[in-house]
Amino acid sequence: MGVRAVVVDIDGTLTDMNKVMYTSAIEALRKVQERGVPVSLASGNVLPVAYGLSIYMGLRGPIVAENGGVVCHQERIYQLAEGVLPERAYEHLRSRMPVERLFTDNWRRTEVAIRRTADLDSIKKELEGWNVTVEATGFAIHIMDPGHGKLAGVRKMAEIIGIDLSQIAAFGDSDNDVGMLRECGESVAVANASGAAKGAAKYVSPYPHAEGVIDGLKRLALL
Repeated sequence: MGVRAVVVDIDGTLTDMNKVMYTSAIEALRKVQERGVPVSLASGNVLPVAYGLSIYMGLRGPIVAENGGVVCHQERIYQLAEGVLPERAYEHLRSRMPVERLFTDNWRRTEVAIRRTADLDSIKKELEGWNVTVEATGFAIHIMDPGHGKLAGVRKMAEIIGIDLSQIAAFGDSDNDVGMLRECGESVAVANASGAAKGAAKYVSPYPHAEGVIDGLKRLALL
C-alpha cells in the first residue's frame, strides 16, 4: 500500500552524538511532507523537547515522546504508561548505587531516565526481579513499565492518523528503536546504529546520522 507516514528518532539519528541537529535532515523531512507524507518524531526525550522540535522543524505528524509513553497530536496528549513502578525502582537503585536522573526528568511523566555515567549491567542486575524494562541508548538508561516502548507509541500514532504499521517507514539508531524498526512496514537504521537496531531494520544505510536518513528516504522514493 506504500509509505503513508514517516517516523524518525532524534538523538543520534537526526543529530550527531553531541546532540547537534543536522539542518540537511530538517530540509529533507520537509520535502517529504510537501509530497503529502506526514512526518513524526519518536524520541526518548520528554514531550516539551520533542514538541518544540516538531513545531520548529515544521512537522505535522503525531509526536511520540518518552519512548512511547506519551503521544501528542494537535495539542491533545495521550499518556500510555504510568511510570509508578519505574519511580520505585529508581528509588531502590539510588539506595544501592550512585545514579543520577537526566535534567529533563523534571518534565518526565511515564519513565525514569538515568545518565549514562551509571553502569548498565549493574543497574540490570540490581533490578532483577522488578517488573520493569531497562533499555539503553547512547544518551540515557531508561527504566520503564513492561510493554512501554516506542512501538506502543507508534501504534498509537498510526491509530490517530488512521493508517497501519505496514504503511509507516521508521528511522532509528538505538536499542530503544528496535521495536518500531522491526514492526513498521519499512525501516532504516543509520550506519552509527547499535547492532540490535541494525538487526531489526529492513535496510541499513552505509551513511551515519542525517546522511543515513536522507539515503533511506531516497531508497524509499520519498525524496
